[in-house]
Amino acid sequence: MTHSYTNFYFVLLAQTLPLDFAGPLQVLLEAKRQGVKLDIRYVSASNSLELDGGLQLQALSALPSKLNDNDVLILPGCNNAFHTFDNAQSKQVVEWLKTTVTSQTVLTICSGAILAARAGLLKHKYYTTHYQLIEKMRVAFPECKALENRIFVDDKNILSSAGISSGIDMALYFVASRFGEKISASIAQEMLVYFRRTGHEPQLSAWLKHRNHMHQAIHIVQDTICENVAENFTNKALAALVFVSERQLSRLFSMHLGLTIGEYTAQIKVARAKELLQKSTHTIEVIAQQCGYSSSRHFRRAWTKYERTTPQVFRQNHRAPE
Repeated sequence: MTHSYTNFYFVLLAQTLPLDFAGPLQVLLEAKRQGVKLDIRYVSASNSLELDGGLQLQALSALPSKLNDNDVLILPGCNNAFHTFDNAQSKQVVEWLKTTVTSQTVLTICSGAILAARAGLLKHKYYTTHYQLIEKMRVAFPECKALENRIFVDDKNILSSAGISSGIDMALYFVASRFGEKISASIAQEMLVYFRRTGHEPQLSAWLKHRNHMHQAIHIVQDTICENVAENFTNKALAALVFVSERQLSRLFSMHLGLTIGEYTAQIKVARAKELLQKSTHTIEVIAQQCGYSSSRHFRRAWTKYERTTPQVFRQNHRAPE
């Protein structure tokens, strides 16, 4: 069944870490303000609870008896989780997860992965969690596949993050994959998260890098380049979009980005090629075409300016786990 709205359920328990909860929440609130059709719900095994630090939450909704296929569950973590999650309410949440979750997407932040693992949601799945919990979770849940030194991990319907601020990175990534990169970039810009990290490694996203300026005309040109990667715009065409001369546009790019228009465009094309290499089965020739290169030879030549490996090796090393 298809639903026009996506329901996001924050599954909250006593002593939840505030930023585990508030970071992803802020991303979703910004998405909603920008027109994404979503509802945010706060559910728990109790009507009220106290977060880590003493903040009281009241009038929480009960755990729903049924979920829609496209609903999303978010499981924040807490301190001393193996002990804290042994209480009756946590056990009730685990049983609810076992009986209710089927194909829905589940996002875990920090030690929230423990709840997912106890419910069997991480069985034979790749996941990550806070570095201080990795070894203990490996012992407790040997059937789950822990990955170290990751900001977050995406394995089909399970996304897991290392915790605290990395929950924001994971939420931005999820918004990009579900609702589009433009929305995610706009949210990151609004939240001043200019240097967004990716799940596989702590690198900078080309889509969000060079966005920490306030010149609206340059943002419009950047948006145009990002939304039309297969196109090869002339400087004259881009300048006409924002009613400035070619010379003025070039000067503004240099001033605000420290790059030429051509350098910025090349970075975006390579970033898009990386996404296609990771997420699609297209040939190098098709990917080159979709990124606006006249041939695979021209694509490889551009690629070598930014990457040490070949596109084929990059694909082998960065494919999502099966």
